[in-house]
Amino acid sequence: MSGFDAKPRSAGPVALAASAPTSRGTGVTPGTYPNSRDVEAISAMKDPVARNVAITQGYSDLSSAVGQMLGTENASWATFGTWASKQAGVSIRQEDMPKLLVDALHGAGDVTGPLAKVDDILRKVGLPALPGLSDIAQAGAKALDSVSQAIADGNQLVFHEVGTEFARFIETFQGDTAFDAAKTQKYLESFPADKPLLKQAFGHYAEAMFEKDPNKKAELMLLANDQIGLHEQTRLQPYVEKALNTPVKETFRDLLKQSIQGAANALPFPANLAAKAAIKSGVVDAALSPVVDGLASTFRRFATDHMMKLAVPGGALKLGNDLPPPAGMEKDLFPANLRTLENPELRELMGKLDRTPDSLHGTAAKDWSRLDQRMNYIIDLFRSRQSDPHLFDPPFGKRGQYPVRAEAPRVA
Repeated sequence: MSGFDAKPRSAGPVALAASAPTSRGTGVTPGTYPNSRDVEAISAMKDPVARNVAITQGYSDLSSAVGQMLGTENASWATFGTWASKQAGVSIRQEDMPKLLVDALHGAGDVTGPLAKVDDILRKVGLPALPGLSDIAQAGAKALDSVSQAIADGNQLVFHEVGTEFARFIETFQGDTAFDAAKTQKYLESFPADKPLLKQAFGHYAEAMFEKDPNKKAELMLLANDQIGLHEQTRLQPYVEKALNTPVKETFRDLLKQSIQGAANALPFPANLAAKAAIKSGVVDAALSPVVDGLASTFRRFATDHMMKLAVPGGALKLGNDLPPPAGMEKDLFPANLRTLENPELRELMGKLDRTPDSLHGTAAKDWSRLDQRMNYIIDLFRSRQSDPHLFDPPFGKRGQYPVRAEAPRVA
């Protein structure tokens, strides 16, 4: 199904029921999606792992409910949010990260070469070699914790904001059989003034609900998805910067210096004096700098490679690479209803965010800390995958049951 195969160590408070086919219609069965109170309860969970599982399931069930109202020909932002949250869970749990980091350090020439030179200098002044790479990698656990915490906090923030609005949308419009301009206007007036993109986006979902023209409907859905994506990524900016700018140099430098100082203190007199003098001279510090630089560089490459991914049904996308065409669409790139864009508001937004119009070349986000690079990738992801029916697959193979409970069975 997806590139996310590992089972979470604990589950959220959502009971899971066997999946059933989604039928087209405007009515949504109560208890099949998280309402506003459920979103609040899930967002308030303290265990980041359990909360992520519940968020991922919640997005999926919100997506299913919206699909019953608007149809499943076009994925909503919640549909994409399901898979982004599922991938976030890998980083939050740090699955196999310590071992993978050790392997990365062993294969990094910019670490092993400078490390050998430092060991030569230490031996000359009577000090033992630096800790092995396995021990050094343990220092990376602190940095990994910081990255994981930032991802978990961002996951929580976005679900609380955007999940609440999806729940309100369902609660407001489910069962409607025709567009009601007055009702829609009253609904839109309830949005906070500081969330204009969310207001615009859910207004477009309301329009799309009764749009008969499949091209216009697809464009309204894409416009709404892009607007929520821009809101979400703007709100996530400080969390992304925190995750990618974790002070890894300081972490590794402190470990190595403490190891060297401890070894010097443990030497008998007068060898300890000679070792301390060598340390004080700055020779050791100078030799350590290339090691620290190499460790930090390797860690960031590792974190980017293993954490900056997006799980999708059938695999995982590396955000630092150009977005590949969907299977079977290598020539056309985009679904039929989105190959030519006519909606003026959508065209204007795409003009601001899409650096390579109507192409997937140049979509790679080499620096994920930059909002413009993330959005350039995301809007093409939304456009190229919006009609993929597999995005509606339940992330854990089942649908949730609501309201949420204080405790729940482990996700199978």
